[in-house]
Amino acid sequence: MEELNGVTIYWLISIGLLVGYITDLIMIKRGIGVIGNLVWGSIGSVLIGVICILLGLFGPLIYAAIGSIAFLFLINVFSFHPEQVTDARASQPYNPE
Repeated sequence: MEELNGVTIYWLISIGLLVGYITDLIMIKRGIGVIGNLVWGSIGSVLIGVICILLGLFGPLIYAAIGSIAFLFLINVFSFHPEQVTDARASQPYNPE
């Protein structure tokens, strides 16, 4: 049974960083970027890992990796990019005369 200590937190952060880096390699120039993937991957991994440890599930590091992948998928899919928004204005101003 895994316990919540500094070594476990280190491994959870390391797993999150690895998953975030691999996600950034897969996404190339889409999504939230390398820093965002690294930060949110670590946050997702620690969050899922701590929840699994507190619930007493077997293999919290594996659940943390899978949870970090799912967490990054949701963040990258639903990220908002204002530079990609299409402008809805007409090319010529409306002149009713």
